[in-house]
Amino acid sequence: MATVFFATLTGILIFLNAKKSSQSTTQLSKKLSDAQKQIKSLEKMAEAIRKELLEAKQHQDIDQLKLKTSKSSAEELRQALLDARKRLEIAETAVKAREAAEKAASSEATEMSEKAAPAVATTNSNKLVQTPEPEIDPFENKPESAADGVTLDLELEFEAGLSENQREHLIDLLDPGPKGNLDIFCVMGNENSELTAKQIEAVLAADGWKTNGVAKSAFANPHKGLLLVVNSKETAPSYASFLQRVFSTIGLTVSAKIDKKYREWSLSVIVGLVDD
Repeated sequence: MATVFFATLTGILIFLNAKKSSQSTTQLSKKLSDAQKQIKSLEKMAEAIRKELLEAKQHQDIDQLKLKTSKSSAEELRQALLDARKRLEIAETAVKAREAAEKAASSEATEMSEKAAPAVATTNSNKLVQTPEPEIDPFENKPESAADGVTLDLELEFEAGLSENQREHLIDLLDPGPKGNLDIFCVMGNENSELTAKQIEAVLAADGWKTNGVAKSAFANPHKGLLLVVNSKETAPSYASFLQRVFSTIGLTVSAKIDKKYREWSLSVIVGLVDD
């Protein structure tokens, strides 16, 4: 009887242990499945973080490349500005030297004319005292021809626009100076204004300036000479004063004006009424 009881008890204990083991196994399997899910979720998060890091590195590389490019562009711009300043200084020196030479030549001519004036006056007084000799008419006692009595009226046409001397002078002064962009306008319907504007544009374009040709524009009260127009003093190109000095040196009437209707950082040259 006792043996049967112990056997039964042992069977019950084995059954309970087996059931408990089964439950533990089930719980372990469930935990393992949850752990695998968490691992996959962590792997996805790690992949997303890796992509974000790669994108951030790419953006960083792009930013560094842009920074290097901007530094290089800034250095090139600085060097171009230094070159432009040097060319401007050389050009201004050439203009000043030309002006000094012209002043010296003018003063020398004035001194020579003043010295020659007394001699001319003395010669003229001597001529007045002398008795004039009778002049011989080269056409006297000669037979008349079919051309006699015909009067030839010759009309001298003055050349409009820049003279050849002004053009050569302009080329010499522009050559060592700075270059830039500018817009050129002429008075619509005025042939002399258009011709002068085209001549100036041709010289500037050949010297390396960037222009868009000559634009015709109507003006209510056309000004005389050349007018240099900028948007403001702050946005006026550095070469505006250089051009004003050059045009004045070759003998053109030049004035300057600020007008908000024109583009910033630009220079417009308006060729108005130019004397023949």
